[in-house]
Amino acid sequence: MSADLPGHTAQLLHQCQGLILDIGPGTGEVLSRFDASKITAIYGAEPTADLHEGLRKNAEKTGLGQKYHVLRCGGEPESLYPALHKAGVLNPEAAAATFDEICCIRVLCGVPEPAKTIRGLYALLKPGGRLVVCEHVVNPWKTEGRFVARALQWVYSVMGWPFFMGGCELQRDTEDYLRRGGVWKRVSLGYVEPETTIPFIVGELIKTDDY
Repeated sequence: MSADLPGHTAQLLHQCQGLILDIGPGTGEVLSRFDASKITAIYGAEPTADLHEGLRKNAEKTGLGQKYHVLRCGGEPESLYPALHKAGVLNPEAAAATFDEICCIRVLCGVPEPAKTIRGLYALLKPGGRLVVCEHVVNPWKTEGRFVARALQWVYSVMGWPFFMGGCELQRDTEDYLRRGGVWKRVSLGYVEPETTIPFIVGELIKTDDY
């Protein structure tokens, strides 16, 4: 499932270039989607230390090798910022617009404070930088989704989905959090399989040049 990417996620990852922040990469099953020749360096924020060995091995296998730097931290500012400072990427005094691209692939469903996390990531993007997302979200039943699928999301959540799935939230309106998380020059997000119980939004958000 980790390697299977909905919609045009693979194409978005292949376009990534420059200095990249990879949030919640797990064991790096999607690293093969990047084009190593376009990348200066990638910093992977992965809080689960048991996954780091697999992450490093996949970085080697996909040609990223010394370009991929594993950080033991989450995506929330209080965890991410100190780790980036320790790695010599970030000034300890304040968040700096540092990264050309930030990738969030099936990770924002599980962060404790999504609004705060997204604002923190926005601050790390350079002006004109790109946030690439592939996230499962609350079913858009009022527009292009289905009421039955939305109802099932509620049922599964009540039955303990977040508990059994490591804090994953089925009913999170991540698109709204993303749109309100910063000042964007362009937002290009679309639903993949909106009629299902686990629909995704896939796309990119480009930070305005003025921030």
